[in-house]
Amino acid sequence: MIKRIVIKPGDSILLKSGDVFLEPLCISAKGANNQPIVIGKYGGDKKPYLKGDGSYLEMVHVYNSENIVIRDLEISNKGLKPRPYLSGLLVDLHNYGKAKNILITNLYIHDIYGSLYKGDGYNNKEVGAGQAIMLQSVSGNGPDSIPSCFDGLTVKNCYIKDSQRNGIMMWGNWIRKYWFPSTHIIIEHNIIDGVPGDGIVPVGCEAPLIQYNIIKNCPKTLPPTEACDGIWPWSCDNAVIQYNIVSDQNSQVDGYGFDSDYNCTNSLFQYNLSFNNAGGFLLLCNSGGWPQEFSIGNRGTIVSYNISINDGIRQYIVKGMSKFFSPIIHITGPTENSKIEHNIIYTKKKRLNDMDKRIICSDNWSGYSDSTYFENNYIYVEEPTKAFDKSKATNNFFKGNLFVGPLLTPNIGFQAYHGKFDKKMWYSPKDPHWRNMIEFVKNISIPINGKMRKVLDIIGYN
Repeated sequence: MIKRIVIKPGDSILLKSGDVFLEPLCISAKGANNQPIVIGKYGGDKKPYLKGDGSYLEMVHVYNSENIVIRDLEISNKGLKPRPYLSGLLVDLHNYGKAKNILITNLYIHDIYGSLYKGDGYNNKEVGAGQAIMLQSVSGNGPDSIPSCFDGLTVKNCYIKDSQRNGIMMWGNWIRKYWFPSTHIIIEHNIIDGVPGDGIVPVGCEAPLIQYNIIKNCPKTLPPTEACDGIWPWSCDNAVIQYNIVSDQNSQVDGYGFDSDYNCTNSLFQYNLSFNNAGGFLLLCNSGGWPQEFSIGNRGTIVSYNISINDGIRQYIVKGMSKFFSPIIHITGPTENSKIEHNIIYTKKKRLNDMDKRIICSDNWSGYSDSTYFENNYIYVEEPTKAFDKSKATNNFFKGNLFVGPLLTPNIGFQAYHGKFDKKMWYSPKDPHWRNMIEFVKNISIPINGKMRKVLDIIGYN
């Protein structure tokens, strides 16, 4: 712990390139505007390595700090067995107020051997998920005596490898009557590789921006009780999730590339690529029954100009269920005023006859969805597939959806396209949104049933 020196704005704490440190780095310091305190390296290209053995809950702990930069470090934290609440990096606020201008960049975090059990009421001695990075502005469920939040927090260019349970997590003032949101949050250009749980989860934020991240190679190691998804905001308003690539989500519960979760309004998912996720492309949910002072539900989600390829491929029956469950889009609970439009959904023939063959399933989570708009989407199927399984959902609106293949559709809002699934069907050069999406995926190839294929070939653009 750095506590015997005075750290002033503009100072740097630099670790020697290539050296290995077996004890944690703990710091509490305040820089100033244009004079941040920098934690980083000197003396070469190789990152200094903070190598933990699970004895400490985190190997880098930044406490009640602002105007600070954490960069160019390698971090691991692996003991003999998983440890609850284990982290690589913890940035923590407690009774602090507003912490400004924190930059986390160019970290290599790997082998964080935390618990696989998130919690949510399960009685297990290992409850308390581990994560590579935890960004925390409230203790427990709060409230703290002095509410805290981040104002200007960026996590970028980090590589997270083979860590459990989660990747980049936030925890904030989520209860609406105590809501004190973090602002100017940017999480971008990170790679999360080999993480079985949730990839990126902003919590308690106003207008977080999550973009240009890659989540892949999620191992099938979560217990059957555990739900996770690639990227999802919780207790956030006006979140923007764009230009991300999520694949290989393999949890037995959920397992979706993207999730518009509850206690949120106006979440925007655009220009994302989702493929080979066991659950599917999108979870849209609201846990009904919460009083307004705790949760305001899920209202105003927009999901547009995304590409889903070969999602919904779970090949087993989840514990506690009687049949296969992996609709491409799962809407559950009393969501309101959701728009799903201008997306490409490309599904391959399922490997097992009894696997889930539905594009959308809307079902109960203490209530049902209301006012869902599914418009101008473009669907490809290779076998009989049900377009919409609505249960008791109300006010479902379908318009202008085109499809190729044997799609079983409602009476209105879907039209068979008599031709190949190609850009003549869905692309308009006058639409800047499609240009943005094409520019993003133009050099990307993905594995589909063992073969690498260009995304633009799959969706018929080339």
